[in-house]
Amino acid sequence: MGLRRSDRRPAVVSGESEDTVPGPPFRPVGPARRPELLQALRTGPFDLALRTAIRASGLSLEGIQRRLDRRGVQVSVSSLSYWQRGRSRPERPDSLAAVRVLEEVLGLHRDELVVLLGPRRPRGRWVEHVPGSLDYASTFGDPAVEGVLADLDPRTNARLETLHTRVDVHIGARREERRVDVVQVVRALAAGVDRLILLTQAKPEMSAGADLGLSDLVGCRLGRRRVDRERGLAAAELLLDLVLGPGQCTVVEYSYAYPSEQVATHYQRMVRFPGKNLVLRALFDPADLPAGCAALWRPQHDAPPSSDEQLRVSPVGHACAVFPDVTPGIYGLSWEWNEDLAPVPPRAG
Repeated sequence: MGLRRSDRRPAVVSGESEDTVPGPPFRPVGPARRPELLQALRTGPFDLALRTAIRASGLSLEGIQRRLDRRGVQVSVSSLSYWQRGRSRPERPDSLAAVRVLEEVLGLHRDELVVLLGPRRPRGRWVEHVPGSLDYASTFGDPAVEGVLADLDPRTNARLETLHTRVDVHIGARREERRVDVVQVVRALAAGVDRLILLTQAKPEMSAGADLGLSDLVGCRLGRRRVDRERGLAAAELLLDLVLGPGQCTVVEYSYAYPSEQVATHYQRMVRFPGKNLVLRALFDPADLPAGCAALWRPQHDAPPSSDEQLRVSPVGHACAVFPDVTPGIYGLSWEWNEDLAPVPPRAG
């Protein structure tokens, strides 16, 4: 059902001043259709499009407020500031009506901003609800994971569908995990998708501003980071190079490494949402191949493995597991070492 403004009655945003500010008669301001404005209006998100349109209009927030007031719409300067910075967004009917008048004030076409808002954000227990998905606590087996994600908007990944993931786990000559390389193809399920959240292992020496062992980023860059040393958890935003609209895809690549001399015997990847084509590869040193390797899956952290597929290890040291239809759960590789072949001793110093 379409939204419309009532007969000259002001649309008042809750908690904001209803005082009017004298100003000149309203005249629509038509911003030049520069490429950055066209791009922002086409792909969003809403806050970026609004910020770009305000900049192109040449109006101050106070000037915009005065022009809205002349049209019988009352929105505070602080609300306009929050909207353009992404700290809040208009969702209530009176706020959406205000956005329609704001489009006129900024010289935009009807619905150019409104369409970027999409459906109202879910609240409470339905936040980031995707049929068949797992919450973070069930997947990781630790309710504390919610804390490290508290201000990174854990709904973010629910707006993406994973079409393909390839994970290469590199095992060194000392049987240690040297590096993990990830290539991920994602498709947006909503407008204005510009990031995804990555959870990784944390080390005691990590700080909140550390790179978290991440490197070789392609198609994205590192955003905000959070670390919980006590729980051994680290979270990071991967900011996409492209802002995606519904159905649009992109590829992101990244690597992470946590130097250790410990002998590695397994790798695990937590999957919270249904997806497609997960490929896990273990890459061993050809001079020291494992005695056996298996692909494992279990529905959640504290459940026993529901499948155990034995994998062949090639002469060059590759073992590969392919999961064409991915249901939420924990996927992994597990291997055993020949005890009669000792690993190369650690380097001195």
